[in-house]
Amino acid sequence: MTSRQIGGLATTLSGALGAIWFWLETAPPRLGFDDTDDPAVSLAYLHDHPDIYAQIGLVLLVMTIALIVAAFVAHDLLTASADATALRVVTAVGLLAAGCLFMHGVIRLGVQPLLYIHGLDPAWGQSAYVAVQMLTVHGFGQAAITALCLWAVGVSVIGWRTRSLPAWLAILGLVPALRLLGVLGPLGLSTLPDAMWIVFMATIPGVMVWTIAFGLVLMLRGPDPGHGAAMVTQAPG
Repeated sequence: MTSRQIGGLATTLSGALGAIWFWLETAPPRLGFDDTDDPAVSLAYLHDHPDIYAQIGLVLLVMTIALIVAAFVAHDLLTASADATALRVVTAVGLLAAGCLFMHGVIRLGVQPLLYIHGLDPAWGQSAYVAVQMLTVHGFGQAAITALCLWAVGVSVIGWRTRSLPAWLAILGLVPALRLLGVLGPLGLSTLPDAMWIVFMATIPGVMVWTIAFGLVLMLRGPDPGHGAAMVTQAPG
């Protein structure tokens, strides 16, 4: 297996783990805890199912490593034909997404301290839970998704312009691009109706689909450029 194929496997893995992360984050309603806006309900959920937060943390840490590999593989794939500065910026954004995932995962693994605080004083526990939610779901989580979408769009655009990637993959990059429109809402720059919220939510698994597709493209592209030439050079003569 070539280094590009290994990178493709890591890229596919990062997308698959992202889909698992999204699924685990939406577990409370499936387990009977519908009002997750209520800290008391969410803390009851964590008390009964602390393993799910731990699973999320583990998934995000592995996804971090896989995404770092994916960002560097994308860089190596496009480096021969892309503008160097643009490619460095896109790669840095991919690494930023990985860093945000790492922080999100580490905090998710801290469910036991959160439950301990709640055991000392329920009011403290609810305050701590709200802080954790703002820091993870509305902080590092949103930052990771936004940076991941930016990375996917950047790779798609560069791949389209340099013809380094299939056209269908670049077109699929419109899905994460749609997610970026939702970021403009708080600035008053988005005129889309509130009903588009469900579309923006759908772009989260959508960007994971793009990542999986990108990984499959890498695995099916064959050997790295120069791989065969290197073998000929090293062959006994």
